[in-house]
Amino acid sequence: MSSPLPSVRDPGAAASSARPPAPNVHSPPLSEIHARALYRPVPPVGLDDDGYPYSDSLPVESQSHERARAHVVDVVRARYADRADVFAASELGFYFERGNRKALVVPDAFVVFGVDANPDLSYKLWEHRRVPDFVMEVLSRHTWRKDVHDKPALYADLGVREYWLFDPFRTRRDGGAVLEGRRLAGRDWVPVAPCAAGDGFVSGVLDLDILVAEDELRLRDRETGEVVPNLAESIERNKQSNKRADEEAARADEEAARADREAARAEATGRRLAELEAQLAELQR
Repeated sequence: MSSPLPSVRDPGAAASSARPPAPNVHSPPLSEIHARALYRPVPPVGLDDDGYPYSDSLPVESQSHERARAHVVDVVRARYADRADVFAASELGFYFERGNRKALVVPDAFVVFGVDANPDLSYKLWEHRRVPDFVMEVLSRHTWRKDVHDKPALYADLGVREYWLFDPFRTRRDGGAVLEGRRLAGRDWVPVAPCAAGDGFVSGVLDLDILVAEDELRLRDRETGEVVPNLAESIERNKQSNKRADEEAARADEEAARADREAARAEATGRRLAELEAQLAELQR
C-alpha cells in the first residue's frame, strides 16, 4: 500500500510509492475480494501469446468517452515526452495477478511513472512491477455503478495514487459531481484539492489542473495557467499557423518579385542613360 500523496512538482519523484502491493498469504487474492470491479471481456476476444485477452467486441461508449480519455493520454505523453519512464495509455487491459486471466481491469486512461515499458497489448503488473499512479474512468449508464462503488476499493488496495471520475452525460444517480478526483491517503481515498482558480481540481500526480469546460474534460498547466489544447484545437492552431506561414511566404515572394522588378528597371534606366550619354558625346564631336 502506498504512503499518503506527497506534494511534488516532479510527479516522478513520488513514483516509488506505486510499487505492487505485498501479497498476503492469509487473505484471498484481490481478484476475489473485488470480483465486482473486474472487467469481463465480450466475446469474441483476441488472445496474446500467453493466452491473456487483449481485445474484445465491446463497442466504444461514445465520442465523448473517446475524446476525454485520448485527451488525457495525449497531454501526458506530450508533457513528459523527454522522459522514458512515463507510460500513459487508454483502454489498455491491466492484469494484476499473474496466471489469473480474470484479474483484469481496463481503465479509460491511466499513467505510470518510473516504469521502463511500452506495452502494446496489455499492461501486466508482474512484468513491469509498477502500479498505475493515475487512473481516470469516464462514466456511462452501463459502468457508473462499478466505477463509483466497486473500483475505488480495488484501486486503493493496489496502491493507485489518484483516482478520477468524469461523468460527461450526468449518468450518476447518487448525486455525484460531473468531475471528481480522489487521492490515496494511507488506506483511504480523500478528495483532491480544488485549483487556485476554483474552476477545477489539482492532480498532484500529473502536476496539472483538471476541469470541465463546455462539457469537455480539460487539462491546464499549473505554472502558466494555460489550458492545454485538445485535438480539435491543436488541428485548428496548426491550420492557422500553416496559413500564416503560407501568407508570409507569399508576401516574401511578392517582395522578392518587386525587388527584381525594381532592379530590372534600374538596370534598364542605366542602359538608357549610357546610350544617351554616348549619343550626346557623338553630337559634340
